[in-house]
Amino acid sequence: VNWCPASGSAVSDLEVEMKEVDGHLWHLRYPLTPLPDAAAGTPGAADTDHLVVATTRPETMLGDTGVAVNPTDPRYAHLVGRTIELPLVGRRIPIVADEHVDPAFGTGCVKVTPAHDPNDFAIGARHGLPQITVMAKDGTMNAVAGRFAGLDRFEARKQVVAAMEAEGCLVKTEPHRHSVPYSDRGKVPVEPLLSTQWFLRTEPLAAHCRAALDKPNGPEPRFVPERW
Repeated sequence: VNWCPASGSAVSDLEVEMKEVDGHLWHLRYPLTPLPDAAAGTPGAADTDHLVVATTRPETMLGDTGVAVNPTDPRYAHLVGRTIELPLVGRRIPIVADEHVDPAFGTGCVKVTPAHDPNDFAIGARHGLPQITVMAKDGTMNAVAGRFAGLDRFEARKQVVAAMEAEGCLVKTEPHRHSVPYSDRGKVPVEPLLSTQWFLRTEPLAAHCRAALDKPNGPEPRFVPERW
């Protein structure tokens, strides 16, 4: 759902305003897990020891559970099925082939964070990837974020970038103007979060209310809470 950390609630698509902002695109180096000796001699195995992904939200990498490439992209076809050693976390995540990935955009490799992006959620569902939530509903990083736990999401962004640079995994940073969804209620960027929502069918209730109010000498409407 679209979650507004400022108001502490989900907001509908109608309450989300897209704003063009000047941000950054961070290119991150994700090392491949070394192959066992028996597979090291297979064709293409020695071509590269890493992939590069680009993101505007590096703090979400802590919840990555996969890297996706297009199945028709010859640059990465031989890497599908292999795994990445996720920097800062040490979690092994698979490289999957998914047609959603545009091979002409960026490096053609997409980090997959199912718990924090609707497109990634769909990719994760198609490939059975786990969903790891690394952010609390107040916009701070949760305990799963490890050393970054408790940080505001934007401070975590800075510190994740610094940590990636310290580990030699920050390839480059470039200016990037892009659309960011803002909450019309809280006036802050919304955060895609996993959340269970309930939807009530109000028509049957409305029919009873209308019938009662239409009766001669029927009850006066009472609003709860009264301030409404």
